[in-house]
Amino acid sequence: MSKVLYILVLFLFSFSQLSNAQVDDAKAKKILEKVAAKAKSFKNMKFEFTYRMVDKAHKIDNELAGNIVMQGDKYNLHIMGRNIISDGTTMWNYDPDAEEIQISNTKDSKDAFSFLKLLTSIDDSHKAKLIKTVKEKGKEYYIIDLTPIEGKSYYKVRLKISKADSWVVEAKIYEKDNVEYIFTVNKFSSNLILPANYFTLDPAKFPDADVVDLR
Repeated sequence: MSKVLYILVLFLFSFSQLSNAQVDDAKAKKILEKVAAKAKSFKNMKFEFTYRMVDKAHKIDNELAGNIVMQGDKYNLHIMGRNIISDGTTMWNYDPDAEEIQISNTKDSKDAFSFLKLLTSIDDSHKAKLIKTVKEKGKEYYIIDLTPIEGKSYYKVRLKISKADSWVVEAKIYEKDNVEYIFTVNKFSSNLILPANYFTLDPAKFPDADVVDLR
């Protein structure tokens, strides 16, 4: 579960900081600046996505679907039957199958849930380079590689960016253990009208769930 969320967050929260990556060429810089500017123009964003993990050595090919709504450092994520919500300070992880709600401080979630740290990791610890332009089904896409400057569990993130929309439609994370994680955006919407308290979870509404407070 942590690995799934780590890759997901790495991709999603790269949007607002892409233009600050240490870019190797002017073309990549221009493309990433457009992507970042577009992301920053929205009040909030919703992604409906497919997440795929491919481990050829062990003949594993798993695929998951989910959706997430983001507004600043707040998020409401649905994946693997779970609902994970953060108001930027507190995080609630509701697992209906286990009938459990875990409550923790967002800043204490050092790996998968560390949204703010991952947001800044793209801008100062990766180099970006435009690899090529490809055409698929009549549409053109830029392929840009983000390479971590310091040691990470992955050695490359390959972004597929729509030339017409200036938007990332796919990201592939290449792990050093020869495992690939592929994140594909199936549907995107923005500036949603959200109900009050959308980025909080009230345990009282789930009386059958055990509450584990880790704060």
